[in-house]
Amino acid sequence: MAQTIKSMVNPTHNMDKFNSTINIRGTGIALPEHIVQSSQIDASQGWPEGQTEKTTGVASRHYVTHETPISMAVAAIEQALDNSDITLDDIDCIISASSTLEQLIPCTAAKIHKQLPLTHPIPAFDINMTCLSAVKALDVAHALLSTQRYKNILIVSSEIASIGLDWSVRETGGLFGDGAAALIVSQEKQNATQVLASHFETYSEGFDFCQVRGYGTLHQPSKTEGDYHPYELFEMKGKSVFKMTALHIKGFVERTLAKTPYQIDDLDWIIPHQASQLGLQHIEKWFKIAPGKMVNILKNRGNQIATSIPSALHELLKSGKVNSGDKVMLLGFSAGLSFGAIILEIG
Repeated sequence: MAQTIKSMVNPTHNMDKFNSTINIRGTGIALPEHIVQSSQIDASQGWPEGQTEKTTGVASRHYVTHETPISMAVAAIEQALDNSDITLDDIDCIISASSTLEQLIPCTAAKIHKQLPLTHPIPAFDINMTCLSAVKALDVAHALLSTQRYKNILIVSSEIASIGLDWSVRETGGLFGDGAAALIVSQEKQNATQVLASHFETYSEGFDFCQVRGYGTLHQPSKTEGDYHPYELFEMKGKSVFKMTALHIKGFVERTLAKTPYQIDDLDWIIPHQASQLGLQHIEKWFKIAPGKMVNILKNRGNQIATSIPSALHELLKSGKVNSGDKVMLLGFSAGLSFGAIILEIG
């Protein structure tokens, strides 16, 4: 019995081996019109000139004014469809992959569904793994396509990070940006992309390192005495996040690569979550990533939560730099504390 339990908890036991395909039919992004320079944040907060960009690595970011998560999602979807060879009528499933919600219920995907000129009632559902939401949605979509449950799945991530920022903390106040990204994946085999590996791990001892405590059943507005505002704000224990990431990231990447015949040097592109400039620099250092291999859009986007990785993937695919056979790792981290990665070989 003890041996049976041991084998059940062994992280390398019965790990899934991927050797199937998806077809990335189209990608798209949407950004709010309003651009906020770091110099403007310095002036508004009374910080020394250059402080925000020096602290965060972000020179500018987009903040919503009139835009909503749904309007940005629809705009990103329209661009993804324009960049594809299919129409909205070909989509048979919608996955919304975001951490900031327009409202608690119904799910965000249902509201996106409502705003699209669909001719048939296809299913729509949410995945929320905070910053890893879009990567996990791609993982789920791959499984659904592999079982032929659906033919063409639309993944969309739309985030408004600017609404819950704590401006008393310089490290996070100017770090985030708003935006949306969409990705259409299909069963189509011609020029298909190989899914070489998919791997996720959660270290829940870091559960309270990144959080927004409010609006759930734990801290209900109607049952909370005093000022509720602190419960609405994003909180992060940056040093604790860094220590836990540094402790586990190398082993996590090794376990992901172990599902393939490749080493990190064999990969052509690394698309990490755009968490912070310091975080990106450490990833380059820890894995000795060659200059130009890592996709970095942080400077003019900020951390867009779950939108970051699909936005960076969109920019890479539209850059003209990717060749058939290139191997791309999507590498992310999220509140929880979780790690996630998918390795693709572009068709």
